[in-house]
Amino acid sequence: MASGFRVTETIERPPEQVWVYLTDFSHAREWMTGVEEMSQINQGPIEVGPRFRFKARGKERESEVTALEPGRRIALTSTQGGVTATYVYSLAPIGNSTEVTLNAVCEATGFWKLIHPIIVFAMKKSDSSHLARLKTAITSSG
Repeated sequence: MASGFRVTETIERPPEQVWVYLTDFSHAREWMTGVEEMSQINQGPIEVGPRFRFKARGKERESEVTALEPGRRIALTSTQGGVTATYVYSLAPIGNSTEVTLNAVCEATGFWKLIHPIIVFAMKKSDSSHLARLKTAITSSG
C-alpha cells in the first residue's frame, strides 16, 4: 500500500543555486519541519547510496539517497519499522526561477497498513510546508 502527497513551489533563484542549497544538508533544519540536525554518514560527494543521520522530533533516524540526477532530482528514503517514506525533490527551470516539486510517498507493511492513512495524513500535515520553508530560507540567505 503506497500513497502520499505532492506540492510545488516556484523559487526566484536559478536551479543551480536552489540545488546547492537543497543538497547542502547542513541547512536541513532551516526548511525540513522537525529536523534538528542532519549530517552525511558516508563522506564524499552526494550520490546514490550515501546515508544521512538526522535528528527529528528528538529521535535519531537515517535516510538514504535512493535516486539522483544532479541538478534536477534527488530522492531520500527512510524506513522505520514497517513504514518506508520516500521524498523526491525535483527541480525545473522557469526563466531565472526554479519550480521545485516534492513528491512524498509512504508505503506500509504488516501492522502498519492499518494506520497507513493516519501516517500519510501526519506526513502531509507536517511536511507539505517543506518547499515554502525552503523558498523562504533560500531567498533570505541572499
